[in-house]
Amino acid sequence: MIPMEHARYRASLTPAEIGRGGADGWVSVDDVPTLAWLAWNDLGRPPGVLGELAEATDPRHVLALCRILASTSRADTAAVWRYLAADWERTGERSDGRQRFLLDRARRGEGMNWRDFSALMGTDRPEDVDAAFDRGEDMVGISVIGLALSYPDPWATLRRVARALDHDRTEVRRQGATALAHVARIHGVVSRECLEVLRRRHDNVAEDDLWTFIAHHKLPAWLWWRRIKARLGRRVPRERRPRLTGCAVPRPA
Repeated sequence: MIPMEHARYRASLTPAEIGRGGADGWVSVDDVPTLAWLAWNDLGRPPGVLGELAEATDPRHVLALCRILASTSRADTAAVWRYLAADWERTGERSDGRQRFLLDRARRGEGMNWRDFSALMGTDRPEDVDAAFDRGEDMVGISVIGLALSYPDPWATLRRVARALDHDRTEVRRQGATALAHVARIHGVVSRECLEVLRRRHDNVAEDDLWTFIAHHKLPAWLWWRRIKARLGRRVPRERRPRLTGCAVPRPA
């Protein structure tokens, strides 16, 4: 049986494929609603069987819904599960499964609703974000934030954060700074690539977040120097009090 997390990250599953995985026992019946819930949110919570499966709890009901979903496609919906099984077991089989079921689908923008803010906040595959950058998606910065919140590997996430920080659109750069703050807060790390971008593209918000969430001894000297200059700039010089002249109290005549 294939672990749910492996299926989640190694392929962009269609609703029919999720149904086939549950109906044929490729994945635990207890895990199917979670896979359905993730896909349902990725697609912007459309009405139908997928949403019902996402909220199902009874195993018999889950299996019945899986059979319905599996029957909605005439394609070989078991092919992705054969790939995932071989990939999980590391059988050494040569396969184009990753290209076919992950990279190509990401390139075409399948498996995600790229016009839905809440859907993109759940982005959990770096390949989807890469393809969105290449396509020039308007809401690519939101997907970077979603990746920062959802993906367990901070270094893979930071490569996409650096790309957002260096984007030619101000909005995407700001969203990249937000994603950087989330990675720093959750994992306590920052990549050299992100630091190099920030050194070229000064961003007070991003640098403040790094100073807040990253151990200071791990931060570069140039960031220390910027902080020192910023603090010095905030100091208000005390005004000199003018010397008092001619203040002697005159004696009475």
